[in-house]
Amino acid sequence: MNRQVPADASRSQARQAAIILKVAHAMSAHGIAALPRNYELVYEALSGRLPELSRELAALGHNPQQDALDALGLRHHLISHAALAADRTRAAGQEALAEIAGKLRLALLQKQSFKDELDHFAGRLATDPVAGMSEFADDAARLREAAGRLTNEEGALQQALETSMTRLAELEGELAESRRSLTRDPATGLPNRLALTAKLDSILEAERADQPVALLLASVEGLREMAEHHGGTVAAKALSKLSTLFRKSIKKDDFVARVGQQEFAFVCRDVSTENAEAIARRLRQSVKELTVTLPGRAHTAETLSLAAGITLAQPASTSADLLTQAEQALAGARDGAGILCYSAALGRGRGYGQSAA
Repeated sequence: MNRQVPADASRSQARQAAIILKVAHAMSAHGIAALPRNYELVYEALSGRLPELSRELAALGHNPQQDALDALGLRHHLISHAALAADRTRAAGQEALAEIAGKLRLALLQKQSFKDELDHFAGRLATDPVAGMSEFADDAARLREAAGRLTNEEGALQQALETSMTRLAELEGELAESRRSLTRDPATGLPNRLALTAKLDSILEAERADQPVALLLASVEGLREMAEHHGGTVAAKALSKLSTLFRKSIKKDDFVARVGQQEFAFVCRDVSTENAEAIARRLRQSVKELTVTLPGRAHTAETLSLAAGITLAQPASTSADLLTQAEQALAGARDGAGILCYSAALGRGRGYGQSAA
């Protein structure tokens, strides 16, 4: 195992370097500014995981405007655009509130004008109760005009308030979607690693010691090679099938997340080690039975396999502890055990713990 992990790490680093180089070359060739959020945009377009994004980016042609690129990232809720979405939402909200404030100020001025006209009229009546009808009519006309202006401004203020309330509700929805994008994998819709960590933290803080919590970290072997050999469309089809399968495989109160290109995590409550192993075996068998047909080759299908590392929370466990332990168990499982439970010996590098291939 100790020899295998560095080799895997080396291959992973080489793969990541190749991806970064490909993205940088594509950005340079198409005249796209080297901004961090543009890197994710181009990466997602090249990966094929979001076909609509790929088509929309291609339609922009060479030297696209940054506003057009940002519009794509915002529309597809990319994580790197979440801060931009929040900034725009905040600016739009401030604009809506400024419009309301302006309308309110104008309405208050009209109210003050009407009050001044009314005070003037009342003063005339008090000082000259027998004023001529023509003078009374002139004062009354001014009052009617002031009342009309006041009514118009009150109506405009009401309309502005209703419009702004609608817009603020829309902005709240957009901001909520932007927040969700921070914790969702765009390709599958499953929670991502950030959401997994938050979930583990929440559970570990709330669960009692007599309700054990298991973390299963699974690697779908062959998924990365499928994307490399057959393209993003085939990989996207496989991911869709996997995400549907995994959602149906867990109980209502359990949790599944995509935490890597081919890694998924499952949080299961109130389970023993034996229960967790049984869950992992069912997942492994389900993935083994899953087939992904290749485009233009109706009778040819790709198959996948699954390796899983398991760890159970201890009274003083943290989310970081569990993730580290599950990663160590998964490394051993991928090295041949198939399904492996974490043990203290594994943590010290002395052995692999229990296995359930």
